[in-house]
Amino acid sequence: MSGRKLRSGKTVGKAEKKERKRKTSLREKEEITNEESAMSDAILEELKSLRSDLTQQMQKISDELATFQGTTDTRLAKIESVISKIDEIDHLKPKVEKLEEEVGNMKQSVSTTLTETRNLFQECNEELKRRVERLERYSRDFNIRVVGVVEQDGEDCLLIIRNYLTLLGFEDDLGEIENAHRTGRKREEKPRNIIVKLYSRPFKRVLLRAAKNQESKQVLNGVRFVEDFTPYDFEIRKKALPIMKDAFDQGKKVRFTRGKLFIDGKAVPVE
Repeated sequence: MSGRKLRSGKTVGKAEKKERKRKTSLREKEEITNEESAMSDAILEELKSLRSDLTQQMQKISDELATFQGTTDTRLAKIESVISKIDEIDHLKPKVEKLEEEVGNMKQSVSTTLTETRNLFQECNEELKRRVERLERYSRDFNIRVVGVVEQDGEDCLLIIRNYLTLLGFEDDLGEIENAHRTGRKREEKPRNIIVKLYSRPFKRVLLRAAKNQESKQVLNGVRFVEDFTPYDFEIRKKALPIMKDAFDQGKKVRFTRGKLFIDGKAVPVE
């Protein structure tokens, strides 16, 4: 067997070389394996760290998704509720429109009824006023109002009127007087009128005409015999006085009766 001679003088054989080479190769492989193992451990630790981070991120994302889903579900529920109410409103809209139409018709009907009732009431009221006025005129148609008689305590109005009728020349007609009394509230500055109720309207007209002539006015000495007008007729006559005065001045025949003015037999409107 041939071999290489060492410094020590020994010769190294082929088998020994192979053994060394094998050991060297094994050592290199072991070093490589150790390096690879260390690298693998480092990579494994890095992967574990990455997996932990990924797990946390995934959990965070999962939690955020769960929150978002909960919020979304709540919002969707509200939207569905609103849509449901809108649907209900849409279904109710025709009913509401019908009710509004019915209410409008009822309002119109009530308004019409009120107007008709008001008009009827006004007509009835006017008719009632006319009837009351006619009755009051009829009642006063037998009356004469005596103005300007001095008022005294304990006076006898019936006796006073009889005395005035005697002065006017109606001493034979004293039986035409039914009653006589003062009317209105007592006042210091002005005597109250005396209402004289007669039995006969023809005698009343004769007496009023007689009291208006100049001689009778002098006898009466400021006391006047006038018609006993209703309040309504009194106001109308007050408005008619200027027209009546003009007609008198023109020598026309003037007559005011039952709330109407007549000049020369024709009715004259009083504004």
